[in-house]
Amino acid sequence: MTTPLEVTDLTVIYPNGMRALDGVSLHIGPDDRTAVVGRSGSGKTTLVRAVLGLLPPGTRTSGSVRVVGREILGLRERELRALRGTVIGYVPQDPFAACDPLRTVGHHVDEAWRAHRRRPPADASATALAATGIPDAAARLRQYPHEWSGGMLQRATLVAATTHTPTLTLADEPTSALDADLADDVLTAITRACGALLLISHDLALVARHAGTVTVLDGGRVVERGSTADVLVAPAAEETRRLVAGATIAPRAVGTDTSGAVVAEVHEVSKRYRRRGGETTAVAGATLTLHAGEVVGVTGPSGSGKSTLARLVAGMERPDGGTVRIDGLNAWDSGPRRPGLVMPVFQDPVSSLDRRWPLWRSLAEPGVARGERPSRAGARAMAMAALDRVGLGDIDPRRLPGSLSVGQAQRVAIARAVAARPRLLVADEPTASLDVTTAAEITALLRAVADEGAAVLVVSHDVPRLRGYADRILTVAHGRLDQEVTTP
Repeated sequence: MTTPLEVTDLTVIYPNGMRALDGVSLHIGPDDRTAVVGRSGSGKTTLVRAVLGLLPPGTRTSGSVRVVGREILGLRERELRALRGTVIGYVPQDPFAACDPLRTVGHHVDEAWRAHRRRPPADASATALAATGIPDAAARLRQYPHEWSGGMLQRATLVAATTHTPTLTLADEPTSALDADLADDVLTAITRACGALLLISHDLALVARHAGTVTVLDGGRVVERGSTADVLVAPAAEETRRLVAGATIAPRAVGTDTSGAVVAEVHEVSKRYRRRGGETTAVAGATLTLHAGEVVGVTGPSGSGKSTLARLVAGMERPDGGTVRIDGLNAWDSGPRRPGLVMPVFQDPVSSLDRRWPLWRSLAEPGVARGERPSRAGARAMAMAALDRVGLGDIDPRRLPGSLSVGQAQRVAIARAVAARPRLLVADEPTASLDVTTAAEITALLRAVADEGAAVLVVSHDVPRLRGYADRILTVAHGRLDQEVTTP
């Protein structure tokens, strides 16, 4: 039987001179389940792009990438398109960026058929989506990407990627926006609908449950590979040991004092959206108080209303009922707020950064909004300090967001929020795109922001990690906030 994927001595150098992969080799046999892990920027996504033939123009490559015996490097675009979707399935890391905001979700799922000049079978997309846990799938397919949560949209990309039961499926962080139970169900569905699987994931527990072998990348090089049980239980490489250690989370001590000043008060807030076919209640009667110096976690199933609640607390969306007060003032009836008083960290980090701006300009933006006018050299110096605080001290602040991995873009977004010195920081899935080592660093930073006097609200499906740094954890189900506090 033909080997689904054979990568031999692959080196990738981007047009800016960055060596993203250096002599990487990888073999995936029929029905193999192989994972590739490593910190953000280690080359995982570049490996996926190389297999898909999606490296940017001007990229230099050497070595070989063969899919079912066919060399990918140098293949013409028309020939690559014939392979994508049928032979090679692809689940992208960023489902929002993968979708055209002007097209319905149903259009994107059905495109898996139309791209190969085939007619989608009646109700096939709705049936497949319903199997991943999407309620009322047929009606929701008529909605647009912005009307779906990140986790729901991620499941739509999973369905599209496996429509034709491809020989090889490349899944780049396919469950980062899903809770643990749903992640297992969805990944099991992927493995049933494909031949061989290459799984890119920061979730080592998920890797342990679903991959037979694992390859560890560091700085574009393979530093360790072997059976998942051997590598994760008894890692030999120092980088692997760091990753395993970062996945071990100690719960925060119970009984944290929350007597700091009240920063935000949400009282009986509700939010409804009018959609095709009726009205959806995203948040119903939520009441919440946030104090200076505390981290409050909000968790719940995908699509439960967590992100909508976060936007209401931040004063980014007007509620249909109830009140939101920030620093004692009504969020909607008290005029403009001080710039930087509230800073968001969005679930989609790539889109939250202006793709035309170098990083230093995005990082200087909060200061400019406050009236500061630093020189270009001064702004770059401040940007470098901000990048260093989130573990990106080696990144050139002149780079554009498009040259970053999703995990690196998330850290830049967090650095920008912290630079504003906010009274309230609202973060929606701030560690979903990060490796375990970087996630530990970022949660320590969020904890430090609270310890310095800000109130921090974090929406996350990762309850074990929340328990490591949050003072309180609340749950949302069907738009309702559970007032019974789950202590770490």
